Amino acid sequence: MPFADVAAAWLGYAVIAGACVVKLPQIYLMVKNRSAEGLSETSAALDAIAASSFSYYNLLKGFPISGWGEQGIVAVQATVVLLLIWVYREGIRLKRRFCALVAWLAMSMLLLKEGHKEDYKYILVILGTSPTFMTAVSRIPQIFLNWQNGHTGQLSAITFFLQFLGSVVRFLTTLQIMGKDVLSLVSHATGAIFNLIVVLQIYSHSTPSDGRAARPCKAVAIVMATDKEV
Repeated sequence: MPFADVAAAWLGYAVIAGACVVKLPQIYLMVKNRSAEGLSETSAALDAIAASSFSYYNLLKGFPISGWGEQGIVAVQATVVLLLIWVYREGIRLKRRFCALVAWLAMSMLLLKEGHKEDYKYILVILGTSPTFMTAVSRIPQIFLNWQNGHTGQLSAITFFLQFLGSVVRFLTTLQIMGKDVLSLVSHATGAIFNLIVVLQIYSHSTPSDGRAARPCKAVAIVMATDKEV
């Protein structure tokens, strides 16, 4: 086996190992402070769905786990973050949200069962392209929420930096391991860009300034209203 393939595989496993702790700092902050301040429910939900969809895509395509395994781990951890938001944020109707979660799990099982069949090839296209779209959409509400608040609340710089680093490494290993799969490359590049933006926001204004008024933004107000919808 060529050295490049071996190196890419080991880098892939290193990313998987890192994924085991990528969202733990975020989860720790939320549990420690018993708060979901500064976190967008929309972003957390789309984050979990995007990671899950990308895992399904790679499973159905038969790609080696060294090229995507961290996505499954991230999906689980992102779901935990979402559940913590539901627990710590007041005024949320849990019944509606848990029904949606059960529906997603049921649909996931159906996708994995039927997605490999010839008649369902279009599912692969959807699963391969949707993570890129959802990654962008999941980060945009969080980015605008940070901008409006003037601070990043309970967001963990470590979590987003590790996600940024993982996306960059994954872009490089995908070139070697997965035959330059275009959908995977675009997904990793998109993730790297948006995670870097959040990291820069955290370091530029990680805590609110006294007396600093939130910036008015109608679009963000809509997102926040959606997050707090009852």
